[in-house]
Amino acid sequence: MKFSLVTLTFLTFLLSFKAVAEEETVIDPFGWTNTSSNEIADQVVSPPLLKPISSEDPYEAFNRTMFDFNLAFHNNLGRPLANTYRHIPQPARTGLENFIGNLREPFSALNSLLQGNIEDGLGGIMRFALNTTFGLGGVLDIASEAGLPSKNEDFGQTLFVWGLWKESHYLVLPFLGPTTFRNLTGTISESIFDPIDIYDQANFSSEQRLAFYVSSGFLAYVRFAPLLDELQKQPEPYIFARESYIQYRVGQLYNGQPPVSDIDQFNID
Repeated sequence: MKFSLVTLTFLTFLLSFKAVAEEETVIDPFGWTNTSSNEIADQVVSPPLLKPISSEDPYEAFNRTMFDFNLAFHNNLGRPLANTYRHIPQPARTGLENFIGNLREPFSALNSLLQGNIEDGLGGIMRFALNTTFGLGGVLDIASEAGLPSKNEDFGQTLFVWGLWKESHYLVLPFLGPTTFRNLTGTISESIFDPIDIYDQANFSSEQRLAFYVSSGFLAYVRFAPLLDELQKQPEPYIFARESYIQYRVGQLYNGQPPVSDIDQFNID
């Protein structure tokens, strides 16, 4: 990968400056610093939402239409395709999934660095180098066995960490499924730009890049396909899917440790 020493030094300086600035900032997520005790009590009764994804759904009509379209696709074509894929021998499926995942690893590592997580970024670079060199181009995931798990960071998460888009709206797209405008912007950016020349070094054509993204999307769909069958058994499938995705994505944005309001900390036993 073509990370120059100057680039890494500049990134390290920016990230160090960001860390110092954050240490000197007093964070008041509830906005209670200049709030009376009565107002605080009212907010405890109805704790504020600490979600980087808006609880509003201004595009619900469009989202419901796309949701119904995706379920129809799943029921008529997607489910048979997913079932056919599962009949492929497990070693072959695992190798394909490892290979596709390894191609995404440089982007994950780069996003970790851009988010200020130097350890995960360097770990991602080592993971990619190890699997590519000794894992038959990524078919074998020997890095995980060596204690280097994949972090799966994306540019949508980076935009959130930068504070450029603190709250985004829920969106459902045909075939792609649930996302947010922030996440969609990150996905488009990663599909267009090649900041570390990974595709150029692999001599990937435009058609091969498209095949990579289609394959990656299909593998993600196969993993979630069984959940779609369970989803349709819910009284309100759309609401259940929306709230489940928001909770899942918030967990990703906060690396599995989303903030909670004080009311969740009370011991009511």
